[in-house]
Amino acid sequence: MRSSYLWAMAFCLAIAAWFASGNLEALGLAKNPPVSQEASAPASKQKKQLFRVEVRRFEASLRPSVIVVRGRTELEKKITVRARTSGIVEETAVREGDHVRAGDLLCRLDMRDRKAKLAQARAQLASARRDFEAARKLARIKFASRAKLASEQARLDAAKAAVEQINQDIGWTRITSPLTGIVIRLDGERGSFLQPGQPCAVVAVFDPLLVTAQVSERDIAKIRLGQKATARLVTGETITGRVTFIAPTSDLATRTFRVEAETANPGYRLRDGITAEISFPLKPEKAHLIPAGIISLNDAGETVVRTLGKGNRVVSMPVRLIAQTRQGAWVSGLPDKADIIIAGQDYVLDGQIVEPARSPASGSDKPS
Repeated sequence: MRSSYLWAMAFCLAIAAWFASGNLEALGLAKNPPVSQEASAPASKQKKQLFRVEVRRFEASLRPSVIVVRGRTELEKKITVRARTSGIVEETAVREGDHVRAGDLLCRLDMRDRKAKLAQARAQLASARRDFEAARKLARIKFASRAKLASEQARLDAAKAAVEQINQDIGWTRITSPLTGIVIRLDGERGSFLQPGQPCAVVAVFDPLLVTAQVSERDIAKIRLGQKATARLVTGETITGRVTFIAPTSDLATRTFRVEAETANPGYRLRDGITAEISFPLKPEKAHLIPAGIISLNDAGETVVRTLGKGNRVVSMPVRLIAQTRQGAWVSGLPDKADIIIAGQDYVLDGQIVEPARSPASGSDKPS
């Protein structure tokens, strides 16, 4: 009996030892634990976990640069011809739309009593001249004082001034054009009374004609006096000219600068006040034509595109938007050859390592 108990106890101990060895392995306390599948997975599996983006190489090209603004045609000079003396308009020598030359008569005022006043002034002048000559002769022989001679001299000078003033007033009754141009408004109708300063007519110069525009403060430094300007009018005509004026100060309300270009207008075929699209060509500059949808803003508010840098790291590069066309957006600020992320760029961060998928260049990134 005693030996059977011993054998039973030994058997129980053996079974307990066998279970104990299995638990140690499960707890990782065995001498040679099994290698996990995760630890033995190849490094390629980790690589596949990188975010996949599409990358395309863009190359810079010389792009003809141009500033395009809205503007209008404008008269180079417009003068309101005003009366310098009062009187009733006796004659209007022109009509609205007439071409006049400098010195041509526009309006003529009535003489009224000017001729009588002139005759009276001339008589007073003759009397003053006789009295002065007599006083001068008497002064030579000491029969007249120097004070008397000076008084007669003053009276003579006043008589001369009176005659000159009346002659000038008579001359002002003829209101003439100060320049060659077109009468665009006639205020001095026959029979109307004009006071000094009231308008008789408005004469404008149509040749040459101006094309004016307001250029932003960002672009004004690129425009130079004498450079070419092309204007496409809403009437379908295209005209060219040269920049003749750049405003030294801006408009406080719009922060823009006035620019004027002068163009020939033979036959006055172009009219004043026509809307135009004005182009100022600039020197060609290197730029990239990229899809407009890949341009974004960073936290600092800068316009950027995300590019692929060394080690497949994402690098945001600031760019300057030059122009937008149907083919895409022209930008500057990138190296001549730039690998730009064109898909997935909104889901990656600067410095992040990504898995690039190269995309061949297409017609959208080739300059037209």
